[in-house]
Amino acid sequence: MKFSSKANNDNLLLFLTTDVAEIFVAYVDLSFCIANQITIVFLYCQLFFFVSTGLHLFEYAYFKTILVTVIIC
Repeated sequence: MKFSSKANNDNLLLFLTTDVAEIFVAYVDLSFCIANQITIVFLYCQLFFFVSTGLHLFEYAYFKTILVTVIIC
């Protein structure tokens, strides 16, 4: 892939990288970060649903607000 300073419609510059492996590593890193966040939220929700049956009403409301805050932020 050659980079040029001319503005052509048929020679679009999509990535400013030096190697195809660099693009692949960037996508793998991005997917790892997204999967990590989804896993953390899923595990926290499962833990909340498991523990919520044994909580009092005020404890349930407290942990529910924490769960919503964690998911939003």
